[in-house]
Amino acid sequence: MFDRDSLIGLLLLGLCLAVGGVLVYSIATGTRFQFTGPGWLGVGLMVLFFGAILYGVFSSGRRWPDPLTGRGRWRWPWSRKQEGDDR
Repeated sequence: MFDRDSLIGLLLLGLCLAVGGVLVYSIATGTRFQFTGPGWLGVGLMVLFFGAILYGVFSSGRRWPDPLTGRGRWRWPWSRKQEGDDR
């Protein structure tokens, strides 16, 4: 269940839970949150996001549609079966 393919989904689920918790808190208490940070941060995050997309598309070359081609699958250390282990 917790292999590399589901890791990004779990990270996004955690992010959505955190944002949802902040929004529920804001609604329940009537608090208004306002961003007071630097203005360039939004542009920087956008460039980082699109750069990551382009890296993902172009780094795998012709194998892109099939994520299981190329390098072997990464697994969590506790999910590796030992040789001779029939569990």
